[in-house]
Amino acid sequence: MINPANEWQPIVWLVVTLSVVWAAAWVDFRTFRIPNTIVLLGIALGMSILTWGAGLEGLWQSLGGILVALVLLFPFYVFGHMGAGDVKLMGAVGALLGPEQLLMALFITLVAAGLMGVAYALTAWRRQGATGPAKRYGQMLRFLWVTGRPSYIPPAQGEAMAVRLPVAVPIAIGSTAVILWSL
Repeated sequence: MINPANEWQPIVWLVVTLSVVWAAAWVDFRTFRIPNTIVLLGIALGMSILTWGAGLEGLWQSLGGILVALVLLFPFYVFGHMGAGDVKLMGAVGALLGPEQLLMALFITLVAAGLMGVAYALTAWRRQGATGPAKRYGQMLRFLWVTGRPSYIPPAQGEAMAVRLPVAVPIAIGSTAVILWSL
């Protein structure tokens, strides 16, 4: 949602969006945490920049992006597949990109996270001698077969699937790809 009549707004939008997502990626990569200050700054600046560029329609686009991100990703948080910071960061990305570009960024983010997860698992297997999840999955299937109820057994220490991913990195990759595509 960029207003071509204002020559500075696209530049500010580009710099702010890239700064927010890559700052979050850097911190998440180092600490496995995304500070609320980065997220809240991203949301506030996203709403401000889109409102500056398109008035009330830009504000609605920003709010729509936040809502879409939270609705789509909250279940991943509830089931323990994403951290709250990752969900909130995607909300900030939604505030900066709006709902349509957010969906494209989310798709690219999921692909990048999947590739990163495979790379992490392969590295754990190769370097650290980590075990695979087959035994754990077998136990969960056996429990389902016997009781008729699903069960979740968390990855054990030393299992390749126990490696945490700094999800802000694929979020930054997805957001950057969408931004570059939109230029």
